Amino acid sequence: MLARHAFAYLLSHGIPALVGFAAIAVYTRLLTDVEYGRYALVFAIAAMINAVVFEWLKVSLLRYYPQYQGERSFLDTVKLCFLALAFFSAVAVLPLYFLFEGLGWIHIVLALVLSWCQSWYQMNLNLLRSEFNPKLYGYLSFLRSVLALAFGVVLIVAGFDELGLLWGLIIAFVVTLAWPTYKKWGAGIRPSSYDPSIVKDFAGYGVPLALTLLLGVVIHNSDRFIISAMLGVGPNGTYSATYDLTEQTIFTLMLVINLAAFPLAVRTMEQKGEKEALVQVRENTGLLLLIALPAMVGLLVLTPNVVGLMLGEGFREEALLIMPIIAIGAFLKGMKLYAVDIIFHLHKRTSIQVIPVFLAAVLNVVFTILLIPDFGLRGAAVATVIAYVVAIGLSLVFMNLSIREFPFPGKDFVKILCASLVMGAALWFMREQTGIIWLVVQVSTGLLIYAVFVFAFDVLGVRALVKKRMGIRKRG
Repeated sequence: MLARHAFAYLLSHGIPALVGFAAIAVYTRLLTDVEYGRYALVFAIAAMINAVVFEWLKVSLLRYYPQYQGERSFLDTVKLCFLALAFFSAVAVLPLYFLFEGLGWIHIVLALVLSWCQSWYQMNLNLLRSEFNPKLYGYLSFLRSVLALAFGVVLIVAGFDELGLLWGLIIAFVVTLAWPTYKKWGAGIRPSSYDPSIVKDFAGYGVPLALTLLLGVVIHNSDRFIISAMLGVGPNGTYSATYDLTEQTIFTLMLVINLAAFPLAVRTMEQKGEKEALVQVRENTGLLLLIALPAMVGLLVLTPNVVGLMLGEGFREEALLIMPIIAIGAFLKGMKLYAVDIIFHLHKRTSIQVIPVFLAAVLNVVFTILLIPDFGLRGAAVATVIAYVVAIGLSLVFMNLSIREFPFPGKDFVKILCASLVMGAALWFMREQTGIIWLVVQVSTGLLIYAVFVFAFDVLGVRALVKKRMGIRKRG
């Protein structure tokens, strides 16, 4: 079931991810590094607002929706909470105008509106995940990504620069969400349906987790604020574009697996208990490694061709230096969020996560400030890797002391690592070849070699799965 749902989400999320690749390639050719840097700062502010104000509501919705099965009072309570949080954020965030030099009041307003749109969009996608509806999930993701690219390009070409890109994103969210908002949530507001017991459950589960995720956002975005302050908005544009491109490659693949894996783990925990849920977590982690580890190795080797094809000329020189480091950080981030943290979610012990991630966030800020003067953008990328290594290590220690050992698929990890290294060694001999045709050849060759060794090593019992599928086809 995991493989089936993951494949469905790969289709529904993979196509929007390809649109995201195209968007980065287009934006870095239409915008200067300074303009892209301002856009990245606004986007980072929106992400911080999203994490501080709305994250606890989003994660609680995903965790508790199976328990309430979409009851009207449940949905109305969530909607009323969202509206209250939106009003609170409008009052609390506007003073940020005085804290960010180089950003006008319109940038802060757009960051606020963008955070609302992002949060409401993610809440609707979480509903679809809980309902095991990857088809509609894919429709909304595809529509949003295509509209964002179309509106963004039109408004940039019209002369609005990064403001055009931001307006394009917001318009795309509004158009995409109009129908599901009316269909699922309704147009009216019913204060009488508010259930404070639901909010109490949400707060107990979601607030500690939201604090953890906020600290994760600090790890992810603080370097962008620090780079802008120490090096300027232009270098931040280069760093952000490279980071966005790298995450579209590795982290998105891991996100696709988690979209299917997390609801399955939660449902297994609710219906069959901890023992079966741990088996599911082990399977989820194995599939994450199976997909993400070779993606990271491939990107490390093929950085020159990827950078040359996907980024504008003004972004490439620094991107060649930092993309391999960012790729490692993106892999570690995915393993932290989508493998290690699942145990805390299942046991509703999310408060335990706060200390490890807090220490990692502090280290990220400290090392970024210390390393940038000598190593520039590479220093910021290295600081992020250090932060995620610390976050994973401390989380495992706290997990072992407070809950249980993490069910890590050790034997399969060794097999996947060996298959990935063999693939990487083969690709190394063609790493200097550039161009779209060569990229297709490189990726196809890597996939073929990796698939052969995965089958040879029988990773995750793939031989039995293949034989079963072939048997079904023969009987059919």
